[in-house]
Amino acid sequence: MLDFIQNFYDMFKNDDLFCRATDEQISKLSSLFGHNVYKIIDFYREYQPNNLPMLDSYVRLLGIDAIMLENTNGEPGKYLAEYGVYVFAVTVGGNVLCIDTNDYTEDGDASVLIADSSFCSYNQYHNCVEIGIVPKELRSEMLGQGVIKLNYQNIKKCLTSIESSFYVFMEKLSNNEYDDIEEFLE
Repeated sequence: MLDFIQNFYDMFKNDDLFCRATDEQISKLSSLFGHNVYKIIDFYREYQPNNLPMLDSYVRLLGIDAIMLENTNGEPGKYLAEYGVYVFAVTVGGNVLCIDTNDYTEDGDASVLIADSSFCSYNQYHNCVEIGIVPKELRSEMLGQGVIKLNYQNIKKCLTSIESSFYVFMEKLSNNEYDDIEEFLE
């Protein structure tokens, strides 16, 4: 068992926090995430969040069915997913935590990003998905472009990286090392 899984069990004194995913769920997750982040897929195979409460850092880890829903129907998840950035958790404020499958390691891990719930939206007038929330230090540079279209380059410029590793993120999360994860949005 992974150390951070044991930390969650110790924290909540409940042995029903995670469950093994079905083959069908893993197939769907693999189709969504791709095969470069196999270490994360292996995590979900064995330890899919099941009855894991919201954590002290105001994060709720999603099970595979909820991940699929967030990345196909949810906003901003369905837009970010087109660029290989996938929602795997939500915050109390409705913001999303994502893995960036473009930024993966040789051992199948990936970086973790946070996005405001209103980071991007569809602009009917311009017929594109546009970024609505730009970091202060980039506003003058990016707003001069008019509509800031969603693309991977702009995602990397605008979203905050929490950790370069999903596993490091999970370890810190399980040890309550984040006070309020939404502070990364400020």
